[in-house]
Amino acid sequence: MGAIEHYKGWYDPYLGKGVYLLVLATTGGEYKGYYVGKADDIGARWRQHVHEWLGNPHRGYSIPTDIDAFLKDPITEFNRKALERDLPERQKTAGAMLASTWFCSAEVTCLPGHRIEDVEYVLQEALKKHACITEAGWIGDAFNRTRPTKALTIRNHFGREFLFPVLPATIIFTVGDSSNWDIQCVTT
Repeated sequence: MGAIEHYKGWYDPYLGKGVYLLVLATTGGEYKGYYVGKADDIGARWRQHVHEWLGNPHRGYSIPTDIDAFLKDPITEFNRKALERDLPERQKTAGAMLASTWFCSAEVTCLPGHRIEDVEYVLQEALKKHACITEAGWIGDAFNRTRPTKALTIRNHFGREFLFPVLPATIIFTVGDSSNWDIQCVTT
């Protein structure tokens, strides 16, 4: 996954069909993933996030109730359900999120036996497991999510070394019967 450093000077490239991860540079100097999504045009989807969620959010988007606490540790804020809609300071809050957010993406064009939704699902579940996120509703769109029906292995290759702790180096999704499946996160 490559990273677009910042939104300033943003242009609208076509980055292809694939998956993306939003990573927050925390005030404590760490990098924490907080959203996984998929898109037919990743560049256009990032532009949509910048405009509709992180730059000038409409009332329907959930944003942190305490931006300072979120910038310090977004995972704690997710787990204590400290995001809401229709906040009066939503533009200022979302702007602070955007100023500290990295957009990491990977084009996904050929996955025999898998859909792009399968990759998105596995990345969302791996992020939840790796970062100890218990409140699943904040890390990606949850509608029509179904787990893959076949095993899937994802290897992460961040272009920036300091992003490596955000997700495990290898994510292995295994499938058994409907009650027996697991995501294994391998850090080395």
